[in-house]
Amino acid sequence: MKALVVGLGSIGVRHLNNLYSLGVRELGAVRTRNLPPPREIIPKDVTFFQDLDFALSQKFDLVIVANPTSLHLETLVKALKAGSNVYVEKPLAHERQYLTELTPYLISTEPKVLVGCQLRMHPGLQKIEEWINESKLGKIYSVQVDLGEYLPDWHPWEDYRQSYAARADQGGGVILTLIHELDYLHWLFGKPKDVYAIGGHRTSLELTVEDTALITLETERGICIQLRMDYWRKPPTRHMNIVAEKGIVDWDYHTRLTTLKQNGKILDQIELPPTWDRNELFLSMMREFLEGLSNGSTPRVTLQDGIDVLQTALTAKESIQIHRKDFL
Repeated sequence: MKALVVGLGSIGVRHLNNLYSLGVRELGAVRTRNLPPPREIIPKDVTFFQDLDFALSQKFDLVIVANPTSLHLETLVKALKAGSNVYVEKPLAHERQYLTELTPYLISTEPKVLVGCQLRMHPGLQKIEEWINESKLGKIYSVQVDLGEYLPDWHPWEDYRQSYAARADQGGGVILTLIHELDYLHWLFGKPKDVYAIGGHRTSLELTVEDTALITLETERGICIQLRMDYWRKPPTRHMNIVAEKGIVDWDYHTRLTTLKQNGKILDQIELPPTWDRNELFLSMMREFLEGLSNGSTPRVTLQDGIDVLQTALTAKESIQIHRKDFL
């Protein structure tokens, strides 16, 4: 197995180290910026490239797309044309206009594409999926999700104003950068049939994108969802509450606790140990993908999944701009 990581920000470094820990020894990395490679924090013997096209000509089995959001689609298409399987960081793109380039790869089983929405590996969310599939919730009436993080604290060693998350020209903004929530809402409750959002640049943060979004969705299954997102809160919040016919579900990422209650009594719950680390999500998703490349299984988050969630996210961004309800 030969693997190439494109982009050496924090997520690219994470992928290099995780691949090495999973037994991949032929590793390459593309860093187009004229900076020395961060050799002190990555495995030894990584081959570095400054030119993406030349790197892809070396025929890597797997390419991990971990550069800024605005470059994801171009890099993904180049890697697929080179015949490589691809793990692409979310989101697939930051605009719709070039998504048609992916059409040929939607009808082909090779190469394989996995979209890196690793919250699908979270044991608490997987337990909720289990409760839904086993009809322990009955009819789901409403879902409320609350997500907030303080952007300047993400990478204290760098100027947040220069990060992709803060810049429109690099595909930033809270909706696309924190698209994990929209992905697991698609996964658990189905695609939305309509979307409405308000928000925008509402805080004193210095950025050129929306830092606040309140999104209302109704899914094709008739489930009503409200999602609040922002770049402002301390301490960070990541929480979901489900009101259903047979009980109430609470998922709290930071307390590591997921509960199913009925009339105030706990029917079932899962609590992750204090030693649990979020890197387990990345490791387990990459491990599953590598195994799937060997046995031919379908990736957990397919290219079509990535496109569907991106369409919802972009519709929400457009709804903020036009100040009216919009339909997918």
